[in-house]
Amino acid sequence: MKLSGRLLAIAEMVPPVDTVADIGCDHGKLAVWLVKNGRARRAVCGDISAPSLEKARKKAEEEGLSDRISARVGSGLSVLAPGEADAAVIAGMGGELIASILEADIGKAPDVLVLSCHSMADVLRGWLADNGFFFEDEALVEEGRHFYPVMRVRRGESRALSLNEREFGPVLLRKKPEALRRLLDRRIRETQRIYAKLERAESPRKAELLSELNETLRRYEEVRKSL
Repeated sequence: MKLSGRLLAIAEMVPPVDTVADIGCDHGKLAVWLVKNGRARRAVCGDISAPSLEKARKKAEEEGLSDRISARVGSGLSVLAPGEADAAVIAGMGGELIASILEADIGKAPDVLVLSCHSMADVLRGWLADNGFFFEDEALVEEGRHFYPVMRVRRGESRALSLNEREFGPVLLRKKPEALRRLLDRRIRETQRIYAKLERAESPRKAELLSELNETLRRYEEVRKSL
């Protein structure tokens, strides 16, 4: 079974474990791949959508894994018993929603999390750092015009993140992948366009907003020089 580039990057970020939870599993392909490829002995698929879970059940049955993959209807981590999973994957949603899912049932969250969001990665990274998780690894997947961060975090001694680390990822800033350069170049172009549009506009906060955009551009240029 072949995974998309983004799903494969998520799967490869999962360390070998006994039990993995795929929260918001949708079709269940990720859980099946993890069990088939020896990343996990068993998997728990959780989703708030019963039709999606039915797809996951059928996929597990097709692959002969019904006895090793459990499908459960429920919201977020509520489908797990405390300590049941060694790692959890939460992907395919915004960073703010992922943070709220973790906060709602933090006692059920395993020590290892593999997370991927399509927006507000800065909010998610900030929440993780503020709640006792440190960043073990990160990847940045580029699909079409979209960039998807994939991060593996673990409970332990965490530290506060800088603005740049929240936005771009502490490990990615060290690893300096080519995709990060392209993402940063896009952010610079987008900010420059907003700046030019604001310069032509009439607003009582114009000077304040232009100053904030100037600071953002300065910060981006500093990061760009370090890559």
